[in-house]
Amino acid sequence: MGRRNSLSHFLFIIYLQFSLIPVAELSLEEVSSTDFSAPPGHLEPLGSRNVQHSLEVINDYLTPMEFFKNYVSPIKPVLIRGGAKISPALTKWTDEYFLSLPESNDFNVTAEQRKKEIRTFPAYDVSFKEFVSTYRKEDIYMVNGVPPFLQKDVILPPPLLCNDIVKDKLIDTVMWFSSGGTKSVLHNDDVDNINCLFSGTKELLFIDYKKYKKQVPIDFPSGGYSGVDVDRVDFVKYPSLKDVEYFNVTMEPGDCLFIPYKWYHQVRSYDRNIAVNVWWKHIPDFVPQDCDMEPNQTLDNFKFSSLEQEASNTQEQEGFMKYMSELIANGQVGFREFEDKLKTESAIVGVEPFEWNDKLSAVARKIFQLLDKDKDGLFSKHDFKLLEEDTSVESVVENELARIEDIIEDQVESNYSPQDEIKDEL
Repeated sequence: MGRRNSLSHFLFIIYLQFSLIPVAELSLEEVSSTDFSAPPGHLEPLGSRNVQHSLEVINDYLTPMEFFKNYVSPIKPVLIRGGAKISPALTKWTDEYFLSLPESNDFNVTAEQRKKEIRTFPAYDVSFKEFVSTYRKEDIYMVNGVPPFLQKDVILPPPLLCNDIVKDKLIDTVMWFSSGGTKSVLHNDDVDNINCLFSGTKELLFIDYKKYKKQVPIDFPSGGYSGVDVDRVDFVKYPSLKDVEYFNVTMEPGDCLFIPYKWYHQVRSYDRNIAVNVWWKHIPDFVPQDCDMEPNQTLDNFKFSSLEQEASNTQEQEGFMKYMSELIANGQVGFREFEDKLKTESAIVGVEPFEWNDKLSAVARKIFQLLDKDKDGLFSKHDFKLLEEDTSVESVVENELARIEDIIEDQVESNYSPQDEIKDEL
């Protein structure tokens, strides 16, 4: 009896000790992703345990021809140390300077409401003056075309100062402005980009598109970004990311960075942070030839064709529904007819020659199945009416249409010859 009582007393003490240990509360999603056999880096920041390489650094701009031959054509990122020091913005762009400009009162800019980027979270418009007056106190940052009254403070990056670039290849120029602490999603762009930093620091992670395009999960292709949480990478949900290698780089005030076409990247900013990027059209193996231009010209001297990202959601929705209604204008269509129409829709497949293959056909079938709401093997007016009632299908279809664009772009890129650009110019 004495031993039994001692054992009971011992077990009771153990029970009390364990019952007092606090247990972390996990959400259902976190519980499902908690895997004690997961590889290093699971639920840690993006790239924290992956192999990382330092990005190449040059200390001055090369000539446009050299820059394009060494970096743009081979699709290779590079940091240009001190490349932004030629712009007056580096020393002029203080908050006091911004607020002293009368144009800041009436010029509206777009402010994102979360410093950790969530692309489905709504932005809002605010006057530039109000943004400058409040950005240090609120969880916001500005992403907007460089205001016209500030363009005179930014020099167009010298590698772009060629007539055969500025004539028709400049796309857009964007100003990024925050108090620091912003975190972008993992994403890529279908343009070439030089980003120049005028205040604060930035840390970027790059992933080589050609090497890892099958391993990086761009699950929102219409926006060109991944849904992975950059602070807590879930290797259960995104297992292919565990074997990816990264390039890393830190930008300081006065630096510029070439971000190549399609390379995946993720950006973190620190301290009061202002950067301007210039996007231009990517043409495989293009090297500018006509570069006899006056140096140090500012952005206000050039025209940029818009990426048309400022179109309202209403306009986008009307455009999508209009296209869907046109497909069935003459009655219902089956998959083969739908696929044939898709093959010739230049807004989706572009104008460059390509081969419609099994991969494209599989995506087309998936789109058709999404549109065929009543599952009768036809896309009809009845399906269209159901689509109007279920707007969730629209974003899924747009993602799949973006997949078709990406597949064709990769195909065109791999088939492109340097002679093609020469023929175009002739």
